[in-house]
Amino acid sequence: MPIALAFAVVLGGHPDTARAQDTLSVATWGGAYGRAQEVALFEPFAKKTGTVIATEIYDGKLPKLKSLIEGGTPVDVVDVSAGALSTLCKAGMLETIDIASLDTNAQGGSSAADDFFTGAVSDCGVASVAWSTAVAFDRNAFRKGEPENISALLDTARFPGKRGLPKNPHRTIELALLADGVPPESVYSELATAEGADRAFAALDKIKNDVFLWDKAEQPITWLLEDKVAMTAGYSGRIFRAAVGDHNVGVLWDGQIYDVDAWAIPKTSENKEEAMRFIRFATAPEQLAAQARLTSYGPMRKSALELVGTHPIIGVDMQKFLPTAPANFQKALKFDDAWWDQNGAALSQRFAIWAAEVEAAEAARQAERKAKEAAETESTPKAAP
Repeated sequence: MPIALAFAVVLGGHPDTARAQDTLSVATWGGAYGRAQEVALFEPFAKKTGTVIATEIYDGKLPKLKSLIEGGTPVDVVDVSAGALSTLCKAGMLETIDIASLDTNAQGGSSAADDFFTGAVSDCGVASVAWSTAVAFDRNAFRKGEPENISALLDTARFPGKRGLPKNPHRTIELALLADGVPPESVYSELATAEGADRAFAALDKIKNDVFLWDKAEQPITWLLEDKVAMTAGYSGRIFRAAVGDHNVGVLWDGQIYDVDAWAIPKTSENKEEAMRFIRFATAPEQLAAQARLTSYGPMRKSALELVGTHPIIGVDMQKFLPTAPANFQKALKFDDAWWDQNGAALSQRFAIWAAEVEAAEAARQAERKAKEAAETESTPKAAP
């Protein structure tokens, strides 16, 4: 079965008997992630409760989200990034979440507080899944030995080849420090010092002549499959889809930088009780596992990981591709959006200069190659007529 077809999910209809007041409006993302939510969360919730989920698809940007929250018919539940959650919570736009109101782990009997990963439940939201920036590599490029830890990103002597990095200081600078040996728990405290910032850019300079910078999510995997790069940072969902379609794509989870999506209830919701009932359902271990079975997003509950198993269509062991799976999560760094808001201005300016130098050098190399090719063409004797 083609991979594209395997990921397409056939969605069923909602009960025709549901009344208008039995509809819950949920703002969420689209794509494969949204389809997985339909199958794993929305339709089972409708069958269990009789409440239909009406989705509002948005692009993740705050202006659109605020318009959905403050609109004439505001949404009842929102699926938001950690950064958006923090901003909306500080603005007083979200209801408070009581962790004691969440479902316990029915199998193990542990409380929700013990079962969720640290930091998953905040004052205003409940993290459901984690996604990450990880490193993908071409197995064919490293037949003598595949990279096993993040230090390989900077080691072009042992692991030769071009690297792909985000054209953005966020995550790229953290990756540089992680690859240079800074433990995850010390990355942001290190970056807060002048010495730490210098260390990050010194690390990046080690591969400065071997870097391609990407600014579109699809670019790094495309470059990897086209042999433009041998190793690249990329988003875990796209790495998963590439790896199951091409077994020459390897994943380096050491030093991954993860972020989370969370459920929250706007204060403008007109159906808060049902909204909380949905969040309890959607963050129960069984439902988180059902969602992870269809996507490569890692559940934020420990007990859910044990229930994931294989993809129901393509039969892939999903544990290999979940950011929060025990084997993948050992040296993960939680991306700190708030830290960048408070401390990132100077680093961002410095990175912009570094990135411009990288691209200018690459443009010069390409111009030199073209000039050389043109000169060789002109010097080639022409065949007699």
